[in-house]
Order: sequence, then C-alpha cells, then structure tokens
Amino acid sequence: MTQNTQHRQRLAAVLILERGSPVNPEILLVKRARHLNSHAGEVGLPGGMTEPYDQDLWHTALREAQEEVGITPDSVQLRRPLRHAFTRQGVEVAPFVAAWMHEHPLVLCAEEIESAFWLPVSFLKQDQRVRTDIFTRQSQEYWAPVYRFAGQLIWGFTARLLVEYLNICQGAAIGRSHQAPVARFKPA
Repeated sequence: MTQNTQHRQRLAAVLILERGSPVNPEILLVKRARHLNSHAGEVGLPGGMTEPYDQDLWHTALREAQEEVGITPDSVQLRRPLRHAFTRQGVEVAPFVAAWMHEHPLVLCAEEIESAFWLPVSFLKQDQRVRTDIFTRQSQEYWAPVYRFAGQLIWGFTARLLVEYLNICQGAAIGRSHQAPVARFKPA
C-alpha cells in the first residue's frame, strides 16, 4: 500500500446541513446503527470516509449524505467549508456547511443509520452542556462540550465540529470554560 493510498484512507467528509431560516436554522444529525463496528449508536453528522472514485471531499460528503439519509446532491447548496479537523483516531475530516434548498422526506439507510433528527441552532447557542470533555491526541489537548437533546447525547468530534460551526457561521462565542463538570479522556 502506497503512502498516498494510506493517507487517502484516513480522509473523511461530513455535511453540516442547515434547513429553515438562516437566522435560526436547524442542523441534521444522525444516530448510527447499533450493530456497526465503529461509532455504533452514536450521534453524528452525515458523512464518511473517502472512496477512490470521489471527485473531491465535497463530493464525498454529498455521496455519504445521499447513501445515509437520501439527501440528493441537487437539493444541497454549499455555503462554506470549515477547516479540517482530526478525530482521536487520526482521521482527517473536512466539514462542509450547506443549505438544504429542496426539502424532501429523508430515506434512512437501515444498515448504517438508526434515526435522524433536526437540532435547532438556538439550542446549541444556549450552550447548556452537561459536561466538557477533554481529549489528548499527540500531546495536544482538545475539548468538546456534551449536550443532551431530545434524549440524544451529542458529544466528542461531532460536538467539536458544531462549536466550530457556531462560532464561525453563527457568531457564537462558545469556549472551553463552562460551569459544567469536566471529564478527561486518555489518549486513543
């Protein structure tokens, strides 16, 4: 396996899909199926690993969203990419903020997705986190809030990306300091 192939296999893309008013949109989140080997039962954003036939990372995000929840590429308009971020496992992820222009019923892939729901940005802006998680990767600390919404736990990498989105796209100023308890995680 070449270095380029190894690097490509460690790339992923996700879609931060907005619907509704630009002032107070909702973001699509998915709950992964419980039988999966990776991230089973966790809440995340539509997306996944690149495939050799993907034109670029934007197309990876679109392909994965269509596979997972039936979002068609022609119904999505790119608003902006966010900076790439790394998961604890070292996967480089490209997040793309997009608007859902032509809504239609979601079609969940039962093999990958248990459920999907829309999270109001106004809820996230209140920053009513239940905990702040601190992760260490390659001697660097990263933090992520933990939110509970409609019985679902939103945490880890997904929460980190949502904070980045809120601060850049929604003018929020959410930071690490908070009155919620702190949990530290050992390096992956």
